[in-house]
Amino acid sequence: MSSDEEESISSTPRLHSMADDDNLDTEDAASLRNSPAMTPTQRRASSSMTLDISDDKVADDNDTKTSPIQQRIIDFSVNPAALNCKTYDCVPLVAALHPAQIYSVAATKCFRWVFTGTDEGYIRKWDFYASMNGKSALTQAQRHHHVDSVTMSGVICSWWENEEQPAPVKTEPSTEAGSTVPSSASSVGDGNKLSPVYSMDVQSEALWGLTGMESGNINLVTIRHEEGKCHHVLRNHTAPVSVLQITPQETGVISGSWDKSVLEWDLNTGSVVRNYGGHSSQISSASFRPIYKTSSSSNEGDIETDKSTTEKDTSTTTTDPPPPPSSSSETTKVYEEKDENIFLTTSFDGQCFIWDRREPESAARKLGLPDKTPPWCLSACWSADGSKVYMGRRNGQVDEWDYAAQKLIRSFRMPANSGPVSCVASMPNGKHIICASNDNVRLWNTELESSFNIYPEGAEKPAKTSNTIPFTILPGHHGGCISHIVIDPTCRYMITTSGNRGWDGVSTNACLFYDIASIV
Repeated sequence: MSSDEEESISSTPRLHSMADDDNLDTEDAASLRNSPAMTPTQRRASSSMTLDISDDKVADDNDTKTSPIQQRIIDFSVNPAALNCKTYDCVPLVAALHPAQIYSVAATKCFRWVFTGTDEGYIRKWDFYASMNGKSALTQAQRHHHVDSVTMSGVICSWWENEEQPAPVKTEPSTEAGSTVPSSASSVGDGNKLSPVYSMDVQSEALWGLTGMESGNINLVTIRHEEGKCHHVLRNHTAPVSVLQITPQETGVISGSWDKSVLEWDLNTGSVVRNYGGHSSQISSASFRPIYKTSSSSNEGDIETDKSTTEKDTSTTTTDPPPPPSSSSETTKVYEEKDENIFLTTSFDGQCFIWDRREPESAARKLGLPDKTPPWCLSACWSADGSKVYMGRRNGQVDEWDYAAQKLIRSFRMPANSGPVSCVASMPNGKHIICASNDNVRLWNTELESSFNIYPEGAEKPAKTSNTIPFTILPGHHGGCISHIVIDPTCRYMITTSGNRGWDGVSTNACLFYDIASIV
């Protein structure tokens, strides 16, 4: 290699993607979070270039001196422009290729690693930063199946099998002294059998993860060390585990199954802490209520304040935070956290229950089915401030519920022949939601009154409606069921996956990485 080539390579910003270097997680994420705000055009142009994630100079091979690694604190504050913007521009850039339907997806908090689980029984680990930096390009034949903006291929790091673990064989004393025989009531089980990854969740730093099995077991596996090795199995469910949600403190997990049960596990002991009974159908989703916190910088340091108020209710005590505060001040950063006590669960028959972990004896709040609504719900989400709940329906509608009043506010009707709404997600500005139907994925403006809004009987309707279409179509998916929509804490990136999760619906086997730009 010539000296000119060496100088060119050393002066080019590089992205390190070594899986075993723990410090790279902090450095890579810090650069993405602290990058200056750019216009949508600049973000599109920079997406094809390598991101500068390190200030350290490349040392010569002959230099034996090593400099201490400077630790950086990852900034998880929400992009200030995303809190008060008029709309969002979501463009897919990367396609993570899969040979089968994608049933589950999970990511680290900084989006350093992304994990996908398919119906063929494999878990794949993707390097998100290397993928967005364009380290691997799609072939011409692969690009033919996607929109024009999707030119890069996801960088896969590793994969492992989602294997059913055999049940321990119970032994009973034999008539002969000093010998035991297997009990006839127990069985070894299906060892080395691959199970579809019906659900999955990982620890915020990818130290360990949980996967839901077809048999009803939950495998606890390590990821960063001894990748994919199962260390413990949580056994209680009797049907496929369709929902896994690690608690905000990461000491427990909420699991939902096709056996109609919702369980809370203590990961320190591996035992069931509480059984949330009441559902009469297969569990389809679960999510904790969001809370926004502000951190004000001063000479003495960062002062963190919980932007929430305690509200007394006749049925339960809840924490109702106000809408996300304005981030016009440069000294205030807004972080999205999760309320560790309040969470919702939905079932296939359309029911949505809201639970309070602090009150084990209290019944759940029930958001029932509205009139003329088919019994079906695969996804529900909280609004940005936690005051509303959005539920996708089979008749192509999204119901908006008031959390405190427990009543239906209105419904958003998708265009004709859009198909069932299989997945919903909310944006941090408090007025946009993402609705995924069989035909397309839409960014919906909930503040715009239009003919697409349906109000329940007896509700006060607006005097005037706008002729403006309240949604924009996000490019990428078309003609398939969307299994998951994941948005990073800073609202700069989004991941969507296609799969029916074992229920009815077709899949395109597509997993797309989006870039989100805020339009002020």
